[in-house]
Order: sequence, then C-alpha cells, then structure tokens
Amino acid sequence: MRVCVLGSGSSGNCTLVATSKVSVLTDLGFGPRSLLRRLRAADLVNQRIDAIFLTHGHFDHISGVVGMAAQWEIPVFLTPGTLHELRDLDLLPRVEVLQAGVPVILADLSVTPFAISHDAAEPVGFRFEAEGVAGALATDLGEITPAVLPHLAKCDWLILESNHDENLVRLGSYPLPLKQRLLSPVGHLSNHAVAGFLSRQFDARAEHIFLAHLSRNNNTPALALESAQAALDQRFGNVCSPAIALHLTDQVKPSIVLDL
Repeated sequence: MRVCVLGSGSSGNCTLVATSKVSVLTDLGFGPRSLLRRLRAADLVNQRIDAIFLTHGHFDHISGVVGMAAQWEIPVFLTPGTLHELRDLDLLPRVEVLQAGVPVILADLSVTPFAISHDAAEPVGFRFEAEGVAGALATDLGEITPAVLPHLAKCDWLILESNHDENLVRLGSYPLPLKQRLLSPVGHLSNHAVAGFLSRQFDARAEHIFLAHLSRNNNTPALALESAQAALDQRFGNVCSPAIALHLTDQVKPSIVLDL
C-alpha cells in the first residue's frame, strides 16, 4: 500500500492511498494545477486516480472535487449529508452514497467509513485495508470518541489531526465564537487530545503516524511533534519500542510517500 498526504490544512486537504490495482483520493480541497504540482513533487504524477472519497462537505475538502471528477469521469463516494452540501452534482459522472460502518470494495482495496464528531453533515473518517496492510485517516474531528477507537486499532499507519495548541487558541486573536468552535467536541483535535490518545489508547501497532491539519495560527510543527513524541515516550520510554515514526504534513506540499 502507498500513502501520501498531498495537502492538509485550511488551505486544502487531499490524501492518496494506492495499491497495486487501484488508487483513490480522500478529499480534494484544491484545483487541478495544485494537485498536479503536488503529485509531481511526490513523484506520483503517473498515478491513476480511480475514485474520490469525501470525509465531509467543508470547502477546504471539496473545492476541487467536481472539476476533477467531471473532467476525468471519476466516481465520488460520500455520505448523504455531504451529498446535500456538495454543489453542481449534475456535473458528476457517478455518485456513490456511503454508510458508516459499511465497507466499499474497489479491486483489492477495502474502504470503511466511520462516523466522527465535527460540525458538518455526516462527517466520516476512513479505514483502508489491502494486501495485508491497514491504515486509517481521522481528521477534522473534535474528539476521538469510543466509537472511533476500533477503526484506529490494528493499523500499520495512521493519519491523525493535530490541529492546535489549546493555549495558543485561548491567547490568540480569533473571535470568541471561533475559539469555542475549535475547542469544542465538534471542532478540531488538539495536540493535547492526540497526546492523550497516544499515551493511553494507542495499541502501538502503527509504525507510521502522520500529524495532519496543523493550524498556521494556533500551532507549529515543533509543538505538534513535541507533544506527540512526549506522549509516545511516556507510554514506551525515552527510546520508543516498537519504533514509531512521526511524519508532519503541510498545507502546500506533499508529505513523504509511504510504501508498505
């Protein structure tokens, strides 16, 4: 399985997951030129795209979907709530409605949507399984609920939101309603929340963890990494055993390409 976070943040989100037989995008929050530039930077420009799966209907996750799907006749998979939020549906060549907990099988890839807590209509994360490898993407969620935990278990890789430092939000210049939204159970996951998961509920199966959707105003890569690493050190000791690699994502450039 091949995984690359092509972009993650308020400026646009997109992740590529590919097997030897099929490749899909999760979200597409930027246009075709930006997508091509990122694919080229990751040396993935020749990667065929067979489907687009949407987590929810916010603009930074869907802005490039209709154009690409219409141009390349790519099917779009989404929940009923996201379906109602997406415009220009008549331009899409094929729409498939998702149900949380029900896998979608594309060739050798199984994609299972799971419900998450966010201020959108029927938002979901995704669990991917193929060729003996499993991984999960959980971003744009205010909390990791008990129902989410089974989907993050027994994974070889994880993409987890680490959006903000709570103190930076409280001390920052955002209006109070926006601060309250970010910090709420339907907002965005904080460094502290990710650290809590890693130090208590993480099963230590995943050897690769991507920290995603970092805020430019309320977080820094150093803070996100430090918080996650401290949690792993607390759980496993200063020398992590088993070895777990933390990878940063970015809003304007792709992450590393992970081949498992």
